[in-house]
Amino acid sequence: MAYQALYRKWRPLVFDDVVGQEHIVRTLKNQVMSDKLAHAYLFCGTRGTGKTSTAKILARAVNCLSPKDGNPCNECEVCRGILDESIVDVVELDGASRNKVENIRDIIDDVMFLPSVARKKVYIIDEVHMVTTQAFNALLKTLEEPPEHVVFILATTELNKVPATVLSRCQRFDFRRITNADIVGRLKTILAGDGRKVTDEGLSLVAELGDGSMRDSLSILDQCLGFSDEEITYDDIVNIIGITDDRALFSLGEAVSKNDSKTALGILDEISLAGKETGVFIERFVGFLRDVMIAKLAGEPEKILSCSQEKLNKIKALASRITKEKLVRALTLLNQSIIDAKLSGFARTIYELALVKICDPLAEDGALALADRVAELEKKLREGVATAAKAPVKKEEPAQEPIEVAPWEESVPMPEEAPPVFDEQELPQPEEKEPEPANEDNGLVGRWDEIVAHVKLNGGMPIFSHLKKAKPKMIRGKLGLVFGDAGLMSKSLVSKPANLGLVKKAVLAVLGETVDVVCFTEKEVGEDKPADDPLARLAELSKTNSVIEII
Repeated sequence: MAYQALYRKWRPLVFDDVVGQEHIVRTLKNQVMSDKLAHAYLFCGTRGTGKTSTAKILARAVNCLSPKDGNPCNECEVCRGILDESIVDVVELDGASRNKVENIRDIIDDVMFLPSVARKKVYIIDEVHMVTTQAFNALLKTLEEPPEHVVFILATTELNKVPATVLSRCQRFDFRRITNADIVGRLKTILAGDGRKVTDEGLSLVAELGDGSMRDSLSILDQCLGFSDEEITYDDIVNIIGITDDRALFSLGEAVSKNDSKTALGILDEISLAGKETGVFIERFVGFLRDVMIAKLAGEPEKILSCSQEKLNKIKALASRITKEKLVRALTLLNQSIIDAKLSGFARTIYELALVKICDPLAEDGALALADRVAELEKKLREGVATAAKAPVKKEEPAQEPIEVAPWEESVPMPEEAPPVFDEQELPQPEEKEPEPANEDNGLVGRWDEIVAHVKLNGGMPIFSHLKKAKPKMIRGKLGLVFGDAGLMSKSLVSKPANLGLVKKAVLAVLGETVDVVCFTEKEVGEDKPADDPLARLAELSKTNSVIEII
């Protein structure tokens, strides 16, 4: 007998075998038991989550001669006929290859005939989002009011491409990504059935590589089982699949936390020399840093992360040594490097440049880099690395030797030196400072409504409503028009030179004075800065008597 892949050999045969979709299988079982089936279903979700398997189970359950708690018996004549595909009443179509109008018309013509053996005719259309718009339109009427003996089951991985007219005619079920714990549990059941052994650490790695897909996990496991008949270990899987193990990820994460670009570049070079794909490693490192960020910021990371307790403890330890700003900036740079590498012939150089920027915030400008540098300063202050500021040491002038005086002259007082005589014109005159303009409004603020009315009557109607939103305030001898944070458009309009000129003319007409006019937002004139503003945080750090070396 030909070898059968694990994901086909161990495809679920009853609803209870479907992993990670309890909310769906419970509903479908109740519908089968109560005979309250819908005429059309839409199963959507990522690959390998059980959509097609559930559709086939439902097709047997609605036709089974002796169902058990909503599950098909898989032993009666109808169930066996559906399983070996000898019964033509259950039709499975591929929406990618049979997506034209003529293919849909064949279905429309076929639904009019009664089933030959089964109780209902079931049409399973996989990857239904590939069906053309014209074909969907041809199917709409039949999908809305099919004969009583027909059930449609549509499956898709891209729900956004399915027309709304189709969605409204179906019962929609969303298949979730399968958790690593559920995948590991299913893999252990399969290994026990096949008499094979894989270490728990190795199974966790397989589940992680499966990325929420049971089929992908089974395909990876199938590949690894061909390596040896003996027990498969974690290191075996790393070598078979051609990936890097967690040790390289933790080492690179440690280098990033220490701003050690030399070590980071060395790790990437070792990955390349070992024959590993640097792009695959960087993608894994992005996922690893995401886990570190979750461990640092989430209240209960164990509920979000799917990993062993030992690995979780290591991730938490690393998270305590790396700042939030560093993680945000690293993830941003690495994600962008992955996009840039696909468009460049020098992918490795792009990854290396990203690592250098991550480890050296001074090598890059921008808000994220500034926030990273400020966070590093705060971290060093908390850790006590700051050293006290050293006052400049003044050079001591050599002491003058005392003048020896003759004994007979000791009692004679020394004549005082006469003060120098200056011409009155040569005396140094104090510098005249320009008086700073006062902040008094001279009645301007109190008569602001008159000024706005004058603007309105003298060609300023377009800006009248915007001036009404402004709060006048004298700022260093100038008329400041302060707009709320939501008044950016008003500020931009009033700030035009022509409009400022209208305001100045109105002030001159009302008060008889010429005053410069400037526009601000409340945030620009306010005294408080946002708590997460890196400039404000840097200003606070500058008040401390410490000298920090920025690495």
